[in-house]
Amino acid sequence: MKKLQIDEQIALVAKLLQIPLEKVREYSGLIKDVNALYFGEPIKGGIALIVGEDGTVLYANSSVGYSEHLHEFINGKRTPLEEFKKR
Repeated sequence: MKKLQIDEQIALVAKLLQIPLEKVREYSGLIKDVNALYFGEPIKGGIALIVGEDGTVLYANSSVGYSEHLHEFINGKRTPLEEFKKR
């Protein structure tokens, strides 16, 4: 399976969440330990998404803290990409 580059992970976040690339770049960071991209909206009720280099993702809302979100991602929990088509 092809590994996504950072720009490809950013583009995937923008596509799935239907938000501008600039916003994704501004609020994203690399999680080096797991080779993933973390996007988090810094607002009340914001959303967060972790994108692995394999293109799998884990969505979380603002009720889930970063540590719990990352822990679940590391343990293999994922959000099916089909879920984003329903939004």
